[in-house]
Amino acid sequence: MKNILFLSSVCAALLAATAPAEAGGARLLKRCEEDSLSNAQGHQRNDWAYKCKHYSKRTWEYNRLDDNDNVRTRPYYPTYVNPKNFDDWWRAPKDKNAACSYGPGNKYTEFNFCLASCYTPDQKILFADGEMAIFDAVTKRVSKIVTLDDQSTLHSLGYQVRDVDAYSESIRDVLHTILVLKTQSGGELKVTENHPLLVSTGHMRNAEDIHVGDKLIAENGSFDTIVSIEPIKYYGKVYNVKPNSNNENGVTSLNGQIVIAQGYLSGSFYYQNTGAHHVNRLVLRDRIPDNLI
Repeated sequence: MKNILFLSSVCAALLAATAPAEAGGARLLKRCEEDSLSNAQGHQRNDWAYKCKHYSKRTWEYNRLDDNDNVRTRPYYPTYVNPKNFDDWWRAPKDKNAACSYGPGNKYTEFNFCLASCYTPDQKILFADGEMAIFDAVTKRVSKIVTLDDQSTLHSLGYQVRDVDAYSESIRDVLHTILVLKTQSGGELKVTENHPLLVSTGHMRNAEDIHVGDKLIAENGSFDTIVSIEPIKYYGKVYNVKPNSNNENGVTSLNGQIVIAQGYLSGSFYYQNTGAHHVNRLVLRDRIPDNLI
């Protein structure tokens, strides 16, 4: 069974932020709805925290750079809490030039790193042992997940089992806007607005950019037309998962970050963070035979 790191203290947060844990163990990362920042603000918060010596240069670099040393489209950034009362939050500066402190009275000395996530807890994901609600998968520390294989094309899908690299979970229960997508076949998917989904053109789209009439891709490769999209309010936590799809050279397989949620091809939280620049691009395409190149 894989080890899981909870971002509930400074020590655990630093471990999760700097590198995968022991033997590539799955991490549990926290989403921060009440201190949500834009990309530019996230970089400013990260720079401010490093300037104020809240963490090391290594952590600062991890928060702002991906595995290829490119600036993250969506950076990690710290959010601060009173260790004596985890309902007591401080929204730290969003300006790297702001004065250094740990908030009023310098009492907000513990922090988590913020990260996006997107499924309601009842949404079922396909793991190696079968479909399971993502809340149950997090609770049971499920370590093997089904993803597309590296050879899959838009009209020839194949699957493989990979290790779970990390789960993400809201830090606390809050009010979310959830999009309920219903399809012609009777399928239903409930996700946050920025959740990445694969559509029939082979493009990865955020749920908020998908419309009635667009087609989701089912596990069997068929296209299923969306017949309604309804925004609802949901109070609670949301979750996501990230497979480990890196090859021996550390390069991430985009196919390996596509999982099966409620029977449809769906992006992991890689597409919301490190790989966010792939959203709205053609991700799954048909390969051109060598003799035609």
